Parts: sequence; C-alpha cells; structure tokens
Amino acid sequence: MRKSIRGFTLIELLVVIAIIAILASILFPVFSQARGRAVQARCLNNLKQLGVACLMYADDWQGVLPYPGGDTRAPAWDQDVNGGLDRYMSNKSAGDTVWRCPLGKKPSVTATTGRGASMGRSYCFNDYVRPYNQGRGNWPTTGMKVAQFQNASRTILIFETYQDTTPEAYAFRNGSPHFGGPGGLPICMHNGKMNVVFGDGHAAAVFPPDTWSNAYFGSYLPKPGSTRPTYVRGNYTGEMPDMWVPFWPYQSYPSQ
Repeated sequence: MRKSIRGFTLIELLVVIAIIAILASILFPVFSQARGRAVQARCLNNLKQLGVACLMYADDWQGVLPYPGGDTRAPAWDQDVNGGLDRYMSNKSAGDTVWRCPLGKKPSVTATTGRGASMGRSYCFNDYVRPYNQGRGNWPTTGMKVAQFQNASRTILIFETYQDTTPEAYAFRNGSPHFGGPGGLPICMHNGKMNVVFGDGHAAAVFPPDTWSNAYFGSYLPKPGSTRPTYVRGNYTGEMPDMWVPFWPYQSYPSQ
C-alpha cells in the first residue's frame, strides 16, 4: 500500500514566507551598515594617503606644506605643476581614485587644465593652514611650515567637501566651515560624520560642529547631496586653537 505524500498547507507556506521576511528585515540593515563601514574605511585610507603625501612634500621642501590655493598666484596642493601632490600620488582618474571618496561624484568630462583637471576630487584643504592670513588674498603664496602647528594631531589638514553639479563634479581646493557655501564647506558623507586627515597624518571620522569653537558659528552640509548649509554654534569647548586654526592667536579667524 503506497503512502500518501503530504504537502505544505497554505498557512504553513505563509508562516515560512513571514519568517523569511522578518529575517530579511533584520539582516538587510546589517549588510547595509557593513557596506557603509567598508566605504568609509576606503575613504579614510584615501585621506591617510593624502596626509602622508603632504608630509612627504614637506620633507622635500624644508618642512613647508603644500599651498592650500584660493587664488592664481601660486600652484595649489592638488596641482601637478611646480610642486603639487601628484608626484607623490597615483594620477587622478575619472574612475576610482585616491582623490575622491567612493561616495563622491564621478566627472562626466575630463580635461588637462581648468576645473576638469580635478577629475571629480571630493577632498578640500583646510584654508587656515597658512603661515598667516589677513583676509582673502592677503596671505603668502607658500604653504605653512609643519613646525608652526601648535597641535598637529588636532588640526584638520584635508576634509570632505561639497562637489557641484557641473559635469566636472568640481570641489573647491580650499575651504572651512566659515565659507559662505556650499562650495568649500565640510559635508557629512558617512552616517552623519565626515572623514578628515589631521596634520600628523592620522585620519578619523568627526561630526563637523565638534571641530570649531563654541565661541563661533559655522556651517556644514548634513548629508550627501546637500546644498543647503546648516549654520550652528560649534561644540568645541577646549582651549584655542580649535581643529581648524593651526596656531593661536591667528589673524582673521574665523572671517575669510
């Protein structure tokens, strides 16, 4: 006598489907967070490489860091003419590159000169890392000496910033939370934080308002794709300098 084979009932199938759905709802955010952490780690590694390149540059130029930019009187840190960082880094590329966060915008056009030559760079040099600053254009056309850092491990050197919507996906070369924005402002690309590299070469994720003094207001962009700055008082309560000025007192801080 043949035994009858019993199949699943509709209720049993629905229970299995419900269990799978519950497991998926639990695991998908975990996988998403893991991917996010992996991307953030790649971005931090990019910044570490840029920080090491800056220190190598300073070693070759008698302790002087690259020029942040901000005018056309001298080549800036990201230019490969007369002493930019390109000689210490792999070339810029429209694809994956150390000059751009993996979440950054890739350019749809490239060029050897002008904004297209930035190849969609998403990192920005701290505008205050200068020998002195008496306001826009009233600064020397050289970088600051490493020895001028009052606390290199607490001073931001390079940070994540806004890329515009042009085909070049251009970002300002130099900036700070005291720029008018959105160009040159810090941007939170990783779970409400931005990645930075400090003057001693170590990289970390920070919440932008924690980096400037509570004596001042500053601006940042709260998430990827933001164009409207958030203007808030800083959370930093330690002694000056905060994480933006390399030494204290500093002329023209925070006005730029």
